[in-house]
Amino acid sequence: MKILWLSNCELTVQPTKTTGSWLQAMSAALVERGDVELCNITIGRVKSITRRDCGSIKQWIVPRRHLKDGLPPMSVVNGVVELVGEINPDLVHIWGVELYWGLLSARGYIKHNTLLEIQGLRHTCAEVWYGGLSIRERVESVQLKEVFRAKKRIDTKQRREKKWGRYEKEIIAAHRYISVPSEWARATIAPLCGPGTVVMDSRMAVRREFFEAAPWKRPSLKDGVELLVMSSAPIPYKGVHVVLKALAVVKQYNPNVRLTIVGDYEQNKKKWSKSGYLLHLERQIRRLGLQENIALPGALSAEELVEQMQKTHVMIHSSFVESYSLALAESMVVGVPSVVAWSGAMPELAQDGKEALFYSPTDYRRCAWLVCRLVDNVELAESVSSQARKRGLERNTTSSVVEHQVECYRRVIDEYAAS
Repeated sequence: MKILWLSNCELTVQPTKTTGSWLQAMSAALVERGDVELCNITIGRVKSITRRDCGSIKQWIVPRRHLKDGLPPMSVVNGVVELVGEINPDLVHIWGVELYWGLLSARGYIKHNTLLEIQGLRHTCAEVWYGGLSIRERVESVQLKEVFRAKKRIDTKQRREKKWGRYEKEIIAAHRYISVPSEWARATIAPLCGPGTVVMDSRMAVRREFFEAAPWKRPSLKDGVELLVMSSAPIPYKGVHVVLKALAVVKQYNPNVRLTIVGDYEQNKKKWSKSGYLLHLERQIRRLGLQENIALPGALSAEELVEQMQKTHVMIHSSFVESYSLALAESMVVGVPSVVAWSGAMPELAQDGKEALFYSPTDYRRCAWLVCRLVDNVELAESVSSQARKRGLERNTTSSVVEHQVECYRRVIDEYAAS
């Protein structure tokens, strides 16, 4: 069975700190089976289509180009179409609607059998883009340089995400087979699907480092309280500004508390080159007196994340929208007690009061209170940890995830052949 991925992730045998880590885990497990020949086409910093294999996985990198009506120049489109024809896969698996891959099949450029995977939905991110920021905070999130370079402004980025929504709708409406990671995603795309669309459940693979990690044990409090939040980049809907307000409340009860924010927070950039929202976060940290309570290590590898999780008392998941949260899945596999924003698919991943504790995305006071509960109540923290780990291991076992994926591939290929 030959499968071609069109994805937003360059596969590599080296440990990765970038987004798309579930694709790294999934690809490795698929290849290990021996009955799947896997190819991948993605977008990267190259001048022309470049072959860059990952072990036995054949891989091509397509140059990043300016889009017009959702697509890159025809020279790039024709290059991808020709490449797909040469590979001649049994199935093209399109990972996500965030990029233009789905438009290539929706508009008839790619005529092979396709399976469309729903990952993030940019138009839903646009709907909660500001993450509860007040008007004053939105204004404060515009840097001086962004006044003159409108495309960098927070409001311009939101409009860009909203605009892409029409392409997402075009992509979803045109595909016969679609797989979704959650009921929330299924409900969101349901009004957009064409007649006769087959929507299937998909599962996300968790990297082996989290399965191989020792189960979380509550760290000592002698060095203070350790909190952790994972946020790929400083974007308002990730809710980090809410976590900072919660941290200020926690600090009133536990002065020796530290919040580690994992992600690309432009630590090494000069002030003038940072985004306005990031500068707003830095001002908020100073106003709340949290300068000594924040750690910004940047993006971390899976091994580094496991190490950080093991010394964390509570992990906070603060995003205002998620079709699926790999960060929550990973923390549950390790068993880190989590406080989670009630948004998107998050309530599907963990049961409130048993496998995690939930708060409304803007309610920083309840977020702080739940953090304090898990810090102060050893029995509660250990119970949440144990039940979260049990659920995570049952749901995310690599063998079951990959077997499910292969079954989906076979079903779609067989039904295309029969039609």
